[in-house]
Amino acid sequence: MLRFIKIVSVLSLFFPAVCMCAQTAPPRIFFSDLESGPSTGGQNNNGVWVTIWGKGFGATQGTGNVSIGGAAAANYPLWSDGKIIFQLGAAAKTGSIIVNVPGVGASNGLPFTVRAGNIFFVATTGNDANTGSFTSPWKTIPKAKNTIAAGDTAYIEDGVSQTSEDNFTAYLSMDNNGASNSGTAGAPKALIAYPNATATIGVAGGLHYGIRTPNIGTDEDYWVISQLHIVGGTQAMDLGGTGWRIIGNEMQCPGADDQVGCFEMSGGNQAKFYGNEVHNAGINPTSSKFYHAVYFSTDSNHVDVGWNHIHDNFTCRALQFHSSPLCTPACGATDTTGFNQFDLHVHDNLIHGDNCNGINFATVDPSKGTVEAYNNVVYNVGRMDPLQLGASFSCIYLANITNNGAAGGGTVNVFNNTLSDCAANNSANAQGSRGAFGVAGGASTTLILNLRNNIAYQLAGEIYIDGSTSQITGDKNLWFGVGSGPAQTTHNFNADPLFANRAIGDYHLLTGSPAINTGLTIVPNNPFEPNPGPTIDTDKDGVLRAQGAGFDLGAYEFFSGTATRPNPPTNVRASVH
Repeated sequence: MLRFIKIVSVLSLFFPAVCMCAQTAPPRIFFSDLESGPSTGGQNNNGVWVTIWGKGFGATQGTGNVSIGGAAAANYPLWSDGKIIFQLGAAAKTGSIIVNVPGVGASNGLPFTVRAGNIFFVATTGNDANTGSFTSPWKTIPKAKNTIAAGDTAYIEDGVSQTSEDNFTAYLSMDNNGASNSGTAGAPKALIAYPNATATIGVAGGLHYGIRTPNIGTDEDYWVISQLHIVGGTQAMDLGGTGWRIIGNEMQCPGADDQVGCFEMSGGNQAKFYGNEVHNAGINPTSSKFYHAVYFSTDSNHVDVGWNHIHDNFTCRALQFHSSPLCTPACGATDTTGFNQFDLHVHDNLIHGDNCNGINFATVDPSKGTVEAYNNVVYNVGRMDPLQLGASFSCIYLANITNNGAAGGGTVNVFNNTLSDCAANNSANAQGSRGAFGVAGGASTTLILNLRNNIAYQLAGEIYIDGSTSQITGDKNLWFGVGSGPAQTTHNFNADPLFANRAIGDYHLLTGSPAINTGLTIVPNNPFEPNPGPTIDTDKDGVLRAQGAGFDLGAYEFFSGTATRPNPPTNVRASVH
C-alpha cells in the first residue's frame, strides 16, 4: 500500500519553473479538488486530503504552510510550485484555504467547508468484503462507487486499475447497479487518487467508455472525479447531470473516432472542468469532423472550463460547445432538447496541436447568459482537414448554429487571449473558417463576436479574421505577422508583441512589449470564479491585473519580478499501450 513519498510531479500543464527574479509574486490558488470534507477519520484520523493548484507556492515547502480556517494542515504529501496536497487535520475549521510562503506572503483565500463524511480506500491488496478503511481497504473502484454515501470520499491507491466492464459498456458506470447514485450540493460523492498515486480506469482500444453516466433514466449528480488516469476506447468520460467537478485528471482516447468527444458532457449543469490534461485522442493523423477532444453537448449550460491543457490530439475541435437535438420525445417541433447554450466560461486554458478549431462556440445564445473566453493561450490549431469535409479551423470560432428554438443573440466576449499559428490549413474546405478568429454566417445576424485586449500572432499565409466579418467587433487588440489589423476592430496595435520565446510556447511578454499597459479594463462575468475586485482581474499565471497604468494585452500580464514561468512542451505525443 502506497505511503507518503515526496514526489514533485511533472506539471507541464502550467508550472515548470524557468525564471527566478528579484521580486516575487505572491502565491495564488486557482482551484481545489474538494470544496468540503471531514477533518477527522481516514488515515491517522486526520480527515480528507485536499489538493490545490495554483502558482508561486515554492518548489519546496520549507517553513511554508497551508491553513484551513486559520488552522495549519496536518501534513503535506506533496508540495511543489503549482500543486500542494495536504491533509486537513482535526484543528481545521470552515473558512478559507490560504497558502503562506515565508518571505513572500499569503495567497488569496479559497473557501472550504469542514463537514461530516466518511473516508474510504481502494488498494491492490484490498478485498471488496472489507470495510474500506485504510487498514482494511476495498479491492475495486466499482465497489467504492456503489457503496459510498453523499459526503463520502474514496481514495484510490497506487497501482489500482479498473480494466474490466462495470456496467453498460463502461469500465466505470456511475449508476449503482441500475439505480440512481448521487451526492448533494453540500455533500458530493468523490473518487480521488490517493496522494501521489497512479490510478487508472480503462484500456486503450477497449470498451467504448472509461467513465459514463448511462442513459437509463437514473440520476448521477454531484460527484468529484479527480487525479485519475482515464482511458476510453472511444470516450474517456461521457457524463450528464448536475454539479460535476472534473478536476486534474489525465484523459486519452488513442485511435478513437465517433460523433462524440474523448470527454463529453450532455445535459450538464453547474459543471466545473478544471486542470485536466486531454491528449492523444483520435486517429492519427486525423479523425472525423464529428470527433472532438472536449465536447459540451446537448443543453449543457452553466459550465466553467478553466486551467486545462488540451493538446496534441488527432480530433477535429479541441474544445466544442454544440447542442444536438436528441428527438425527445420526437424529432421536430415537439423536441425538448438541443437548444442554444449559455452561461459558458472558458479561461486560462492551454490549447495546441489540434486539426480544427481550438475553441468552437457552435450553438450559443449569450442573450440568455454570459458566453466568454479569456486568458487562454491557443496555438498551432486548424492544421488539416478531417476525414469528412465541412469543418472549421479558426483558433476561436463562433459557428452561429441553432438546432432548436430561437436563434442566438447578443455578444460573445473574447478578451485577453493569446493566439498564434491559427488555421494554417488553406484547403478549399477551410474557406470562411480560417483566421485567428472566425464567425460563420448562419442562423443569426445579431450574434456578435467582440474582441478586446487579445494578441493574434499569425504566420505567413495565415489571416486574422474570416467568415461573416460584419459580426466581428472589437477594440485594443494587437495584430502581428500578416500585416495590419482588420478594419472591423478599432484602436489596433500593429507590432511585434515581443514574446519571451514563441518557438517553445512561452507567450509571456518581454520588457518593452507594445502590449504592456495598453489594454482596456475588462473583468470576467463569471459566477464560478469571482473577480478580486470590480476593476481587478488576474492573468493566466494568477498575477493581478493591472500591474501598471493599464491592463496588458494577451493572456499574461507583464510582471517585472515574476517568480516562475511555464515552459509548456510543444509537439508532444504520448501513446497508451
